[in-house]
Amino acid sequence: MKIIITEDQNKILWLLRRLNDRELMDNLKEIVIEGFEYTDPCNYETYSSYETNLVNESAITFINGYSHFGEEPLFSTKLESFVAKVIVSKHRKIIEREYRDRYCDEDDDDEEDY
Repeated sequence: MKIIITEDQNKILWLLRRLNDRELMDNLKEIVIEGFEYTDPCNYETYSSYETNLVNESAITFINGYSHFGEEPLFSTKLESFVAKVIVSKHRKIIEREYRDRYCDEDDDDEEDY
């Protein structure tokens, strides 16, 4: 009996087989940490919205960094969703810490106007 899988399923299976690969998971963590530089927690009123944006952007960066996922930009909802779940399950604590430890000085914006 032949089992036919979709391209999305194939890519998810590829990643599933590598979830314990230290180098791959270190790369994913680095992408999340790098995302802190581009996603300012002070621009978000809730942790949920911050996490969602950071995780989605990190997932896209991760996917586009691997040639196994294809040469053309990939915007597969299933694959992005799967990678986002992996990021949340493995790195939620550091994302929460980044949001919790944010320092937002609203007075700085007022001083720049003078």
